Amino acid sequence: MDHALQIVLTVVITVVAAFLVSLILQLQKTAQAVQALAESLRVDARQITEDVHQVRLQVDRTAALVERTLEGPATAGLMASSALRGVMGLFGRGAGSLVEGLVTALRIGLDFIRRRRRAAHRKEKNDE
Repeated sequence: MDHALQIVLTVVITVVAAFLVSLILQLQKTAQAVQALAESLRVDARQITEDVHQVRLQVDRTAALVERTLEGPATAGLMASSALRGVMGLFGRGAGSLVEGLVTALRIGLDFIRRRRRAAHRKEKNDE
């Protein structure tokens, strides 16, 4: 009986060892696959980050272009409305309203010119 028990115990240990070796080999393959996936994700994340940065720069350039494009007409509209308010005020309140409207229009125009000069000066500094 002792001999049969030893044989059964040996077979059980051999089967368990075979399963453990199989499990270890499978874990090694899984670890390699996870490592390859992590490397792929790292490369993809770098590319995605670069793409997002490029899109943000493009959006910034587009916003600046829209701002520059609309700045002139907006300033002209403000100047015209101030001058018109001054002229309309002349009929209602006298010459003081005209002067006030014209001065406001002049101030808006001068602010516009100053902003343009500052922007050109900053651009020259950045280009150097």
